[in-house]
Amino acid sequence: MNWTLTIKDLYLLTKMLGAKVLVGIPNPFLRHRAEDMEQEWEDTFKKLHKMELVDLVEGELKFEEDFIQTLWVMAKSNMITEILTDQSDQSLFYFSEDKVVEVRKRDEEAYDLQSHPAPDWTWNQVIIPRMLTGVENIPVRQTKSLYLTPEEYNIYCATMKLENKDELAKRHALLVEEPIIKQLDMAIQRKIHTNRLMTFYRGDEQWRVEGMHLLTSPSANWTLRMVQKDGNEVLEAKQSQGQALMDEILGVVQRVKVKQPS
Repeated sequence: MNWTLTIKDLYLLTKMLGAKVLVGIPNPFLRHRAEDMEQEWEDTFKKLHKMELVDLVEGELKFEEDFIQTLWVMAKSNMITEILTDQSDQSLFYFSEDKVVEVRKRDEEAYDLQSHPAPDWTWNQVIIPRMLTGVENIPVRQTKSLYLTPEEYNIYCATMKLENKDELAKRHALLVEEPIIKQLDMAIQRKIHTNRLMTFYRGDEQWRVEGMHLLTSPSANWTLRMVQKDGNEVLEAKQSQGQALMDEILGVVQRVKVKQPS
């Protein structure tokens, strides 16, 4: 079953089920007064009643079973994966042991909900194929890495060029004419897609996060892994293909479940 709900609906319903935080979705009630929330609840209940998803039976709310189970997964999930394609198309995957709920952003106010089978199926049939959109089997020509800030990479993708080639080359003790600089610039200019994969995992009452970007172009595919360098979060950019590219995608989940030293 698929449903479309507003961001307010999602927050109210998952809060009702005990969610302390709804990862990946902004809180729409930060500026609401307590007295406003009763009206918000009434509006949501009326809408869900028209959708035949809830009724009032002997003074208690009675929800449609598949619908409430979907929301229960969202409220209780301890692992959420986000895919952001071309900095605009967002999907969030909330995992449980036997099913996955995908929440896909329709616009700034509404999200589409869809249930998928077991986590392994969802990774193999939904998440990985979506991440590999635009990937071609292009040989790696460079094995070196470049280190970018997330802000720099977002600007590159928005402007379709390396805005600071001189500074980037200097940072890596390279000449601006070096092949690796030219090849990244070419990949940005010829960008097909940029996909961001983020995974949030809660263990020992602490949330951890790992992520990477995948830049696809006709000249080369680049993976950009989130790493810590000199105390700052940066992206390690390198050309990837084949199994190495798959390892970068799957490595996000493997790394996020490893407890970091305190």
